[in-house]
Amino acid sequence: MSFEFQQTELPGLIVIRPHIYPDERGLYKKYYEKHVFAENGITCSFHESSDLYSQKGALRGLHYQTEPSQAKLIHVIAGVLFDVALDLREDSPTFGAYHTELLKSDEQKIVFIPEGFAHGFIALSENTVFSYQCSGAYVPDACGGIRWNDPELQIPWPLQEYGIEKVIATEKDRSWPTLAEYISDRKHESGGLFRK
Repeated sequence: MSFEFQQTELPGLIVIRPHIYPDERGLYKKYYEKHVFAENGITCSFHESSDLYSQKGALRGLHYQTEPSQAKLIHVIAGVLFDVALDLREDSPTFGAYHTELLKSDEQKIVFIPEGFAHGFIALSENTVFSYQCSGAYVPDACGGIRWNDPELQIPWPLQEYGIEKVIATEKDRSWPTLAEYISDRKHESGGLFRK
């Protein structure tokens, strides 16, 4: 099966079916090919690759980076994960909207998140392995976040469906501002956070 690219309701955020070749030996999966991605509008250069190993209920996010903003190419190697991308591009018609994706390792889906998004996820199974590539360098001083359980956003985290009684998160991730607080803070600063 060759690559398939599906545009979501948020411009630039794309769900991808990778190139897969199964046979009696197992499975070959190609999740990135530069010229194929460029033909489908993904032209950023990826600068780093990382894997995260999480126990069930572990949550990270919703994180963003401003200078430079980072695009991400993500997929799950093992387990099940609920992924959220929140549009923070101030000149975007979908500013403040989010896309959710249930990622299961056996479904092989990939998600491309363009620059200007906050991103977060929760592991829904034990020993979940999440793999991602980022464009741009990681700059800790340029990082921020939006509260994962912002009551106004009402992100449908599937906690009950997967038997998660306690979310495992850092105090920092529990304390990020809400989207409304983030917008209020931005009004007191000059310029915009993200631009297309």
